[in-house]
Amino acid sequence: MPHFGMSGPIQRHTLIYTVVIASTLAVFFDLGRIASLGAFFYLFMDIIIQWGVYRYRRQEIGAAGAVLIAAIAFDAVVLGAFTAMKLQSDSAIVLYAAIAIGAVFGFQRIYLGRWTEQRGNGHAAHKAGGS
Repeated sequence: MPHFGMSGPIQRHTLIYTVVIASTLAVFFDLGRIASLGAFFYLFMDIIIQWGVYRYRRQEIGAAGAVLIAAIAFDAVVLGAFTAMKLQSDSAIVLYAAIAIGAVFGFQRIYLGRWTEQRGNGHAAHKAGGS
C-alpha cells in the first residue's frame, strides 16, 4: 500500500518520514528541546510496551510480573519527575510532547482502522475465534 503516493518498500517510507520529522524538529527546536521530546516519547513508549508484555505476553515469554510492574512504576516516577521539572523550566515542551504523542495515537488508530478494513477486519475475526 503506497503512503502519500510514494512507491517502494515501507523501509524507504520510514526513512523519508524520519528525515522529514528530524528536519522539522531541527528548524523549530534547539537540541535540548528535541532531547526532551525524545525523553517523553521514550518513557511513554517504554511504559506502554511493558504494560503490553505484562498484559498479553507475560506467560508466553516467562516474564516475571513483579519485575514488569516495578519497571512500569519506575518509569512512571521518572516520567512524572521529568514532567514536573519541564513544567517549571519549559512548560511549552510538555504541551508539544502531549500533542505529538496524542497525534501518534490518532494517526495509528486511523492507519490501523484502514488496514483492518482492507483485510476484512481480521482482528475482529481473530477475537471471535476465541483467542
